[in-house]
Amino acid sequence: MTFTISEENLPFNADRSIRQITLSNEQLTIVVHDFGARVHKILTPDKNGTFENILLSKDNSESYANDGGYYGVICGPVAGRIAGATYGSVRLEANEGKNSLHSGSRGWERQFWDYEMFQDEHSIGITFSLTDGQSGIPGSIEATVTYKLTDNKLEVFLTGLSGTDTIFNPAWHPYFNLSAGRSTTENHRLQVNTDFVVETNSENIPTGRLLNVDDTSYDLRESASIKDILAKNPTGFDDCFIFDKVAAEKKLVLYEPTSGRQLTATTDRQAVVIYTATNPETQSMIDGSPMSANRGIAIEFQEIPDLVHHPEWGDITLPAGQKKSYHSTFVFTAE
Repeated sequence: MTFTISEENLPFNADRSIRQITLSNEQLTIVVHDFGARVHKILTPDKNGTFENILLSKDNSESYANDGGYYGVICGPVAGRIAGATYGSVRLEANEGKNSLHSGSRGWERQFWDYEMFQDEHSIGITFSLTDGQSGIPGSIEATVTYKLTDNKLEVFLTGLSGTDTIFNPAWHPYFNLSAGRSTTENHRLQVNTDFVVETNSENIPTGRLLNVDDTSYDLRESASIKDILAKNPTGFDDCFIFDKVAAEKKLVLYEPTSGRQLTATTDRQAVVIYTATNPETQSMIDGSPMSANRGIAIEFQEIPDLVHHPEWGDITLPAGQKKSYHSTFVFTAE
């Protein structure tokens, strides 16, 4: 198998540029950035063998410091919302009303990461590393993010290690459009083997109730079109779906019939947040035009948001000196 690697600088501010790295094998290409450990692009073939970018990608690297859509970045140390921007005696930055979202304005998505590339006979990849002293989450947390390509498979590894007790629930935040932007995502079909969805209030904070998806529009156990989902939920999804703890496989399938592309994703995480971007931020230029409704689907594998206030659902504590690791796999096919 032939591997290729290239690097270039992108403008960011007067003091520093962003490093863009392209990693490719014969079946898959990813373009990543050292700011936010961002996956900027993923290029995969359609049913005719044409390689195209299937992620929503911001055009202007100088705007990354205020990325309201979190396009392709690693959100951390804690992804999602924390009610009241507090837990225990810890007070965090309230950057969405009175709540904390994605660890505030200095989270991992807005920091520069060090990186090192690697390859062996079968795989190529890149590992980003960061010691977080900016987010405001107790630490400092030593974090790594690894993106590894093997044939048509992208693996994402997230690890954290802290010298003090803290919390840890990072997530990769990509927006997929398997038509490569030729249409909205309404023609996509989505299937997820989850039985429960987290009920939230008007601020998208969990209420403490888990709702069974039986006989609801949140039942994705059989493949459903985004168009049909939106007909039942005009405001779209920005919801957390919980995998069965004893499921043989925690899996999500996204399919787009015109291109024939299919994404099959598996994870060891507790849940997946699915955001249809039906009411997105509109300040970003994405692939040549302002962001607009239903152009991409954000798929965020993570633990349930706001677990610090719902210990009955799980635990995101990272005890001092104990490494915690997560792993998700994304396989791209076309037929």
